[in-house]
Amino acid sequence: MSRITPEVIRNDRPLLVDAFLIAAVLTVLALRVYLAAAHYPQLGGNGLHIAHVLWGGLLMVVALGMLLSLLTFPWQLMAAVIGGAGFGMFIDELGKFLTSDNNYFFKPTASLIYAMFIVLFLTAREMRRFRKLTPREKLVNAVEASKELALGRISTVARTHALAWLDAADISNPLTPMLRRQFEMATPAPELKSWLTTSMTAVRNRYAAIVHNRWFRRAITGVFVLQAVAVVLSVVYSLVVAAGAATGSSDALREWNATFQAGPILWTTLAGTLVVGAFTVIGVAELRSSRHRAYRAFETAILIDLLLVQPFTLLDTGFAGLTQVFIDLTLLVSLRYLQSAEVVLQVVGRSTTQPDAVQVTLR
Repeated sequence: MSRITPEVIRNDRPLLVDAFLIAAVLTVLALRVYLAAAHYPQLGGNGLHIAHVLWGGLLMVVALGMLLSLLTFPWQLMAAVIGGAGFGMFIDELGKFLTSDNNYFFKPTASLIYAMFIVLFLTAREMRRFRKLTPREKLVNAVEASKELALGRISTVARTHALAWLDAADISNPLTPMLRRQFEMATPAPELKSWLTTSMTAVRNRYAAIVHNRWFRRAITGVFVLQAVAVVLSVVYSLVVAAGAATGSSDALREWNATFQAGPILWTTLAGTLVVGAFTVIGVAELRSSRHRAYRAFETAILIDLLLVQPFTLLDTGFAGLTQVFIDLTLLVSLRYLQSAEVVLQVVGRSTTQPDAVQVTLR
């Protein structure tokens, strides 16, 4: 008998994984803030304590039951959010399962949870990006989207995605032209605007307007210029300490020995910080010649800080160190907006210069 192996078909809708991770992160943060504000109340009595890890397990079971029992994308999205909230409740109590005294306040827990979310995010992203979706996978994604056709209400976004998948699907498969006709004939349903979507759209538009202002661009650039100056000053200070240690200064020798006796965590953090500083200095140097290259160097510095430096920093600071993570994420989003604006400016600049070049050639 020939062995039948299930074919791996990837989902080209990243919203489900993103919703799961965002719900999990927000749940962990909300739990920590609420429990600290409420002075860590306990649910139970008479020697019993119902830990929220149990509620997290219950929510994950509910999400799994929804995925196994219900069809269509809206229910899948709801299950992803519920499952993410359950996973957040579950992983928040990681410290209790790593210590012999069930210590919820185990300081390295923040770093471990942070690293776990990074691994999950990168794994989910690479699942979609390590190679392009095959024509067969594109067709299956279009078939999944056709469920909305059966319900008689398909959104403009879903219809556009489905037609894009069918453009890259295998045209020899009889399903491809048939589905294309159905999607082309389908009339998109009017978008349902709730207070949530309206508020999110307003916030997104307002943020985009702020980011594209000239003063905001200068402020972001100023932040990285100051960081580059701080890096240069720290390098100069380190050289002064090294010179003082070489000449026998007691204070310099004490600081030098304390640095060398530090563990691998400090050395890894210092190495990562040095690399971050190097990319920051490169970005500042590129500002005059190309803002786009400068923004990319700044983005690289932020990503290295998020992926290499912060996990080790959180080992020492705990959840209190998440402030720097939020600052990095804000800068990262801003840099992405600024880079997209630079790309648009470059395209517009090329389109305005091409007609002149054509006229010169014709002459």
